Amino acid sequence: MSTDFDVAILGGGLAGLTAALQLQQERPRTRIVVVEKQTLPHPETAFKVGESIAEVAAYYLKEVLGFDEYLREHHLAKMGLRFFCSSNGNDDITRRVEYGLIRKSPLANYHLDRGRLENMLSGVVAERGMELLDGAPVSHVELASDRHTITVGRGGAARSFTARWLIDATGRAGVLRRKLGLGTGAPIDVNACWFRAPNRLHIDAFSDNPAWREQCPVGRRWTSTNSFVGEGYWVWVINLASGAVSVGVVADPKYHPFERIRRYPAVLEWLREHEPLIAAGLPESEDELLDFRKVKQYSYGCKRVYSTERWCLTGEAALFLDPLYSTGNDFTAIGNTLLTDVIRRELDGEPEAEVVGRLRDFNRSFVRLFAAMMPAFPGQLAVFRDPQATGTKVIWDNAGYFMIPLNLFAKGAITDMPFVRSLSDWLGVTYPINSFMQQCFNEWASPDWDARSAGVPVASDLLLENLFRSPLTDMNREELAEHIRMSIRRLHTLSRDMVTRMSQAAGRPVPEPPYPVPPGGGVDEELLYWADYDRRTGPPELRDPQPADGWMIR
Repeated sequence: MSTDFDVAILGGGLAGLTAALQLQQERPRTRIVVVEKQTLPHPETAFKVGESIAEVAAYYLKEVLGFDEYLREHHLAKMGLRFFCSSNGNDDITRRVEYGLIRKSPLANYHLDRGRLENMLSGVVAERGMELLDGAPVSHVELASDRHTITVGRGGAARSFTARWLIDATGRAGVLRRKLGLGTGAPIDVNACWFRAPNRLHIDAFSDNPAWREQCPVGRRWTSTNSFVGEGYWVWVINLASGAVSVGVVADPKYHPFERIRRYPAVLEWLREHEPLIAAGLPESEDELLDFRKVKQYSYGCKRVYSTERWCLTGEAALFLDPLYSTGNDFTAIGNTLLTDVIRRELDGEPEAEVVGRLRDFNRSFVRLFAAMMPAFPGQLAVFRDPQATGTKVIWDNAGYFMIPLNLFAKGAITDMPFVRSLSDWLGVTYPINSFMQQCFNEWASPDWDARSAGVPVASDLLLENLFRSPLTDMNREELAEHIRMSIRRLHTLSRDMVTRMSQAAGRPVPEPPYPVPPGGGVDEELLYWADYDRRTGPPELRDPQPADGWMIR
């Protein structure tokens, strides 16, 4: 083994391995070592949580790193996000308001067996000539002005080596985050448990009602990232290519104390009470599970992730926001792309002042992204008591994500700081409008708000076509800038439609926009369809037939 490297990566999980591959791909002569405390290979399924990935992470794995064919062959293609709202004990899935696609989007995405994926990535790292040390926990890190020194334990002996750049990808352990006191809290007081069972849960078999089954004619609900939601909680059901299922319970302790979910017997009893259809398909004994894990207050932030002292944090070693919408690996994809850009430039001899400027820009941009996404999550689980509030929130959150961050990433613009700065006035609208809408969702879910006459919101086919097609469309910088500006105008239109309709239905004054209205105002487009409330909450036989070429259940 060499004793000096250009880049040392602490942590051989998804974040560290993909960082190594992206660095080597963009600068093949880079000398890289990856240090992993666990011994390879990993268990294929019962290994790590985070089996569902969002579109930024999917694009990263498929297009940036080139694993499209591998994912198609070895992991389960998913049918988007799907939400089932609570209704009368939740023992009849056909009476629950359902938000989900009736056909797959063109943005291919997957459920991952995490151990299987990381075993593959480890093999590729080794095949491409990088050093990979498994079974080697880090015992000491010494940061220095020229070369950092890392000491690991391996095979009963201590081994040390040096590196110009140090990347911390040690997950929640956060070696550098803790060593340097970089961690910050997050205003999200939520707990979670999760486990893998050896059998899939076929959501489509939860009812034999033909009218309900025909609402999703492809019969593939079970391949969605399924979220079963109620007041103060959501439960994920993620089926995997290995034949197993990942189930997680995320609960606000104000509604559901941690004691109810911290052990499998307790959480199984809790599921029988709140989600009996899920409980009926699970093992009776914890001994029959593949694993069981839990965590309290899972969110945390970070003051700095890129340093002029030539260290970076990536993945959960940097920060973790929330499991809803599966954005954890998005932060990894974006973080790795930023650190790869700046490390490559520094190693190639770019002037120090320019490297320092990029590091500061990237750090500011990454931390601001975390802050910009934060308003969607504190108190979110209270919203899930009401199907209308749930629907408006899910549509809003996903529209903003697909319109802006996904396109900036897919078009390679996140490292183009002059371009991002040129849009700062427009992008500056997104935080106040999002904060305002999140407050609205919580208000609409309160027991004294009755807006049933407004109907149940459904994203229009026009809106979904835009969300799904724009990331696949080639755009130059001028075209991308126009898309971002038009997207922010669409968000304004979406906001006014939701706020006006819900307020008027509840007999409340329609509030004026408490944010800067985008230049040009909104757009003349129908972005929402409002389905009749009684039909959507009644027997499926009474509901409107689905459009043959539609996208979303009406």
